[in-house]
Amino acid sequence: MAVPAYTNDLTTIVDFDGTPVSPTVAEPSTGWIAGRIPSITTDYPIQSSNHCDLVMNTTGKAGALCSNGASFTWTSGDYLFGWIIWTAPGAIAERASGGLAMLCGSSIADYKVFYVGGKSFGLYPYGGWQNFAVDPTMTYSEVYGTTPTAFYIVGGGANVLTAVSKGSPLGFDVFRYGRGTFRIAGGSSGDGYATFTGMATANDALSARWGLFQLVQGAYKYKGLMYFGYGALTEFVDTNKSITIDEMIFVQSNFNRIEFHNASSIINWNNISFNSIATISPGQLEVIDNCALTFNGCTFQNMDTFIFQSSSNVLNTNFVKCKLITSGGGIFTGTKVLQSSVAADASAFGWNVAVDPDGYLDNMTFTKGTNAHHAINFGASAPTNITLQGITVTDFNATNEQNDSVLYISRTDSPITINVKGCTGTFSYKRAGANTVTIVVDPVTTTITVKDIETMNTIDDVRVLFMAADATGPLNFEEAVTQITRVDSTATVNHSTHGLEVSASVYIKGADQSEYNGVKTVTVSDVDNYTFTVAGTPTTPATGTITSTTVLFNELTISGQVSDLRPFLSNQPMIGRARKATSAPLYKNQPITGTIDKDDGLSLTVLMIPD
Repeated sequence: MAVPAYTNDLTTIVDFDGTPVSPTVAEPSTGWIAGRIPSITTDYPIQSSNHCDLVMNTTGKAGALCSNGASFTWTSGDYLFGWIIWTAPGAIAERASGGLAMLCGSSIADYKVFYVGGKSFGLYPYGGWQNFAVDPTMTYSEVYGTTPTAFYIVGGGANVLTAVSKGSPLGFDVFRYGRGTFRIAGGSSGDGYATFTGMATANDALSARWGLFQLVQGAYKYKGLMYFGYGALTEFVDTNKSITIDEMIFVQSNFNRIEFHNASSIINWNNISFNSIATISPGQLEVIDNCALTFNGCTFQNMDTFIFQSSSNVLNTNFVKCKLITSGGGIFTGTKVLQSSVAADASAFGWNVAVDPDGYLDNMTFTKGTNAHHAINFGASAPTNITLQGITVTDFNATNEQNDSVLYISRTDSPITINVKGCTGTFSYKRAGANTVTIVVDPVTTTITVKDIETMNTIDDVRVLFMAADATGPLNFEEAVTQITRVDSTATVNHSTHGLEVSASVYIKGADQSEYNGVKTVTVSDVDNYTFTVAGTPTTPATGTITSTTVLFNELTISGQVSDLRPFLSNQPMIGRARKATSAPLYKNQPITGTIDKDDGLSLTVLMIPD
């Protein structure tokens, strides 16, 4: 158990309070020189007790550069963070014209300029202290002197449209550099959980002012990397919080990011809302270590990609206008993926684990975004038999093999069966390969369990035969076949509109040639024909009054059971037997009868008598 710990990775360049002890503050030697000489003052600091400001009683671009007194090596992936304020909002230009700018370089003559804010960007037109972040290695708005590769001279500026006759409206405070990582560790029920309130309290302390996670009018504003479980596990529990991901222009696409580390961490968010106003880096989320993570009733809006793992429980949560959500085998029941912003022919949600998503994705909702995309991608590792329950899909293409068909099937090596139970919308698909895909709407389960009557233990390797008992149900019962012909060992049955699945079993009887009769495993050729392997060289075509009956089971029990999943439009009477007569222990044959209910299926237990 440990109290929550909130830290960061930022290193101070200059804070005007003592780092460095006597900072050098000067105007650039060229370029941004329209104002007066900057000074260090105590008038309105955001951090600690001092800041830098400039008198701006002329128009044009003006700024200040501050030295930390020593150079340092810039590390790729780091960012420059700095506080800037302009107290006369209506007097500065738009961001695109350099309304507010961050300056950085290796001298007052060699520096880059980045347009970070302006009259209608950021907190303006109302004004106030703002913390900006830039990657100084990126393409700049302006450059003066020799393009610098070192950035230990830092500052800010403003493009003034109307001179301000009183005061010093342009101010700067502490400049830092680093990845911008907000590190969270510790927390427990006994010591108090880590929380967003705790994060903001640490961030907003007068001696801190990190600019990473700020309390703003009852909500929070965040940028950079949230690192949960830094160096130790964290127990982070919070409810009913609203967080905005801030817009920064000169950053990489992965600048705003949320990561969960340490497999022993416990994350529990209830009704937490993230809304991104950022376009360059809208915010990624990834579970790095497979910790116990629960999101319930949360909302993520206008964000980038999400990567979860098998211990992730994302329940009744909304993803609105976000990019790909990789499930990792987690539970997403009741969750909505709305108007995804993924590209055309991409997928909003990915399931790429060898687990049937039945029970994991129940009652999800998917609506199509602007681009023609898919709702779910079943990856190459997904099972070949998939069950979807209670899912609603809206605005997707009902036609197969389209860029906006509902499902995308990545497997290319096996036939795929997708059982759609209690769902709303038409479930279409697009394939990555030539494998067959069968969509089965509203299937029910038929299960037969075989047990020893004396021990009540289940019995393996019992042959279960179960087939249609009469013609009142939807399965074929003693339907007449037109003919059976043979070429070598392949018999072809001409059976008009047989309705069989791609691979099925039938009971053939009535042929004068006994080799054609019996339970046959068939391969469907088309809607009117199927084939099976025949022994010997019986006469072709077969003679007699030949019929075909659909067989549901003709297989051995595994863990004492056989099971089938398929839809029935009406109740289906069934008949069959269970036998184990060829390998010890032996059992007497047992008859099986029952009716498969079209809504509830059928579950039978057969008790076998030792022989």
